[in-house]
Amino acid sequence: MTQSYVKKVSIFKGFSFKLSFYRVISLTVKFFGGIMKTIKLSCAHALFKYLIAQKTIIEGKKAPLFPGAFAIYGHGNVACLGQAMEEFQSDLPGFRGHHEQSMALTGIGYARAMRRKQIFIATSSVGPGATNMVTAAAVALSNRLPILLLPGDTFASRFPDPVLQQVENFNSPIETANDAFKPVSKYFDRITRPEQILASLPQAIQVMLDPSDCGPATIAMSQDVQGESFDYPEVFFEEKVHEIRRVHPDPSQINQAVEKIKNSKQPIIISGGGVLYSEAEQELSKFAKKHNIPVTSTVMGIGCMTKDDPYYISAVGALGEGSSNSLSKDTDLALAIGTKLADFTTGSWANFENPNFKLVSVNTARYDTTKHLATPVISDAKVGLQKISEALGDWKAPDDWYKRAIKEKNEWDAYVEKQSGPTNQEEPSYAHAVGAVYRNSDPSDIVVTAAGGLVGEVVQVWKPKQLNTFETEWGFSCMGYEISGALGIKMAKPDQDVVVFVGDGSYLLNNTDIYSSVIYDQKLIIIVCDNGGHMVINRLQLAKGGKEYICNLRAARATNLKFVDFENHAKSMGANAETVSSTSELEAAYKRAKDSDKTYVITIKTHGYEWLEGTAFWESPTLQDPITVNNKSALEDFESGKSKQRKGV
Repeated sequence: MTQSYVKKVSIFKGFSFKLSFYRVISLTVKFFGGIMKTIKLSCAHALFKYLIAQKTIIEGKKAPLFPGAFAIYGHGNVACLGQAMEEFQSDLPGFRGHHEQSMALTGIGYARAMRRKQIFIATSSVGPGATNMVTAAAVALSNRLPILLLPGDTFASRFPDPVLQQVENFNSPIETANDAFKPVSKYFDRITRPEQILASLPQAIQVMLDPSDCGPATIAMSQDVQGESFDYPEVFFEEKVHEIRRVHPDPSQINQAVEKIKNSKQPIIISGGGVLYSEAEQELSKFAKKHNIPVTSTVMGIGCMTKDDPYYISAVGALGEGSSNSLSKDTDLALAIGTKLADFTTGSWANFENPNFKLVSVNTARYDTTKHLATPVISDAKVGLQKISEALGDWKAPDDWYKRAIKEKNEWDAYVEKQSGPTNQEEPSYAHAVGAVYRNSDPSDIVVTAAGGLVGEVVQVWKPKQLNTFETEWGFSCMGYEISGALGIKMAKPDQDVVVFVGDGSYLLNNTDIYSSVIYDQKLIIIVCDNGGHMVINRLQLAKGGKEYICNLRAARATNLKFVDFENHAKSMGANAETVSSTSELEAAYKRAKDSDKTYVITIKTHGYEWLEGTAFWESPTLQDPITVNNKSALEDFESGKSKQRKGV
């Protein structure tokens, strides 16, 4: 910096500091108390010192807002961020990752299990280390979950450019690989001066804790700036206790919603993940009982009610059950609570066939409440339910509608129980495998799955015996989340067994956190259902009139096809493991897994073509000019579903 921008200024005896255009913030003066006291720290040390000072309230007790950080070190984060992490490890423990995407997914799983009250950190080197976390950022964004991503970045000075792993944009030198985070982050900043964290970190935290704007925050750290020092105000590092705010609804919105509900004869509730994040489980159950309204749930909302709650029916939509989907087709009003109403929930908006159908949406996010001509209630789920219930008074939905809901539930439950019961068939189905484990599970066992065909089978078979025991990732449908996300959930809930259902395809995509779970003593029970490839997409391939190609391993054009020995692979990472060949053997193996003192992997061959019945439309591309007879049949199904879609924006 030139001398014209820097000079010595003396204020009071024995006190001097550097003044520059860029460092004017250091001259902040308290009206009462004189000059603000400062402490000289590197940017990296100041960053972690600030994060450690942030606290949260969990069950009435103060706890760290940032309970830990995952890291894979490389150039760009090891020299400065890495040293600061090591020095502060007693207050902010660090964990070694094995892949940048998976370690961030673990942090996301942790945040979901903690209902967004705690936030994990993930830091990577520059280049591929950083871009490996972009997928995880998208998972967090899609699921409205917080994580703080700290990727290393290129030099702010640009003197060494181009540096190792730098991606150069010839027409925009300010862009780096980290700009890829912008579309998948709720908050993004690049730190090019050490004092910039004074403004950036508080903003990032507020975004991650905001129920209406929650998502990942990415702060790209220029690697030279990490080591630069600055005189930070001491007050910046004072302890701050955060509590997630509850958004209260506007009375006029409540009145409009109540008017719609009172005019309905066949209402349903669609409960989403927002019910869990709001901790509104009891309010939901009371509301349903008081107003006699059957409750369905999204995939992300499962666990907000137990299977024994008399008003809980089942999951709704393309992954849901025939009971809820039958109700949704005839309902005249859906009260959607804490859900973004994604296509798998709405059956691509073809699930609501009643011409008089109305939609009321309760959500903290304005964007979600206004979808598809909904009557919006911008509100926290718990507060919204309380206010709507007060305004409804003693109003109840007709009893014949509730009786129909129970009849539908009992009939579909009987079907699922039969399809998932014990079997002697040579290769059991996914449903058989899930049923075998479910029958032997404790009420407190937490089930985890993500992406692919297993989600739909687990959704139907695994009826929560206890609240908050169903955790999945379906906002982004991310293959590879299963084991990594489960690790984070186990870290958040160490006293409960965490059970992972993963297909062979997802296992091959991301399995290194088996090793993480062993070395960090975070026991998981992992059920690997090996059906010979990406068979749920093989199913879609066939359903659209195509032929088996690549998805099925046997149709993957492999000249030397060999099947993976998952048992020995898991053992090589330190886990206990075994292979079973029947549901009875699986039940016995699960009991051994429960008794194990470390991660236990059970592998079972499953049927690649046998699925529980689907009862909702889901729009996916279909050839408009059929080539084969199967194409023509697929097009007929497509057009039938499209004709029932609700029109709206």
